Amino acid sequence: MSLKSAAIHSELLEQQPLVTVYIATQNRPELLARALNSCKGQTYPALEIIVVDDGSNAENAKQNARLTAEYPQVKYIKLDQPSGAPFARNTAINLAKGEFITGLDDDDEFKPQRIAEFVQYWFSRNDCAFLCTGYTVITEQHRIFNYGARARPINYQQLLYANVVGNQLFTLTDTLRAINAFDITLPSCQDYDTWLRLSAAFGNGYRIKSTSYILHQEHEAGRISTSTKREAGYLQLLDKHRKFMTSSQLASHQVNLALHNGKAFPWRSFLRLPLTQCLTVIKTLLVKRAWSLLIFSRGR
Repeated sequence: MSLKSAAIHSELLEQQPLVTVYIATQNRPELLARALNSCKGQTYPALEIIVVDDGSNAENAKQNARLTAEYPQVKYIKLDQPSGAPFARNTAINLAKGEFITGLDDDDEFKPQRIAEFVQYWFSRNDCAFLCTGYTVITEQHRIFNYGARARPINYQQLLYANVVGNQLFTLTDTLRAINAFDITLPSCQDYDTWLRLSAAFGNGYRIKSTSYILHQEHEAGRISTSTKREAGYLQLLDKHRKFMTSSQLASHQVNLALHNGKAFPWRSFLRLPLTQCLTVIKTLLVKRAWSLLIFSRGR
């Protein structure tokens, strides 16, 4: 360990600023248990965890209350009726006491070092409005892939091309409150919309070289990314931010919309993309083609 990193580490041990983790949940206590265990297992000790129950039925709410009572650092809030995940997250953000804040979906989990990495990296830089990481995906076929592991700066113009942050980031709580957090009128893509507004208002972010967020796709519970709300939310997001986008950035979203919603591939839009993004799209097409061939061969 270098003298500089040792000094930073020593400073963090003394300061240990409080970090709030917000979790919105509804009717799946067995998945919430895994998420909470991953918070409990963090190597960074100064955590506040706020679980907002978005109108679970009586039996699941009872299980959630019993589960969260096992964790002294957890605050459990039960909403009387379902109001949507953005409303639930905003409820937690408004109650947060942490200097810093980050989120966790109730069906996902953190690797043990995640919060410590964020705090240590934040204090090693002074030019970031937010931090994020890559993520580990466990697919429906129980295969494991790492995405976005390369460290990189992220600016507003890059975000206008695509959500290169992911579904969670780490920032100052006051920063998230200043932009009114999540837009409850969007049926999906609320995270992407929030990152766009945050970067536009406060500046650049940075992706740490890490895949400390585990995204689970192998369970049978619904995810917004596979629901009918995804496309509607994406189109609303584009309407909201279209005036800030160049023709190349709009083309990027036309390509992404086709890739992830089963639309005819827009080759004209593809040809307007920067070379680096063209290569990423080609890679995605090849991966999708490989998966199609694998599923077909297994079905024969």
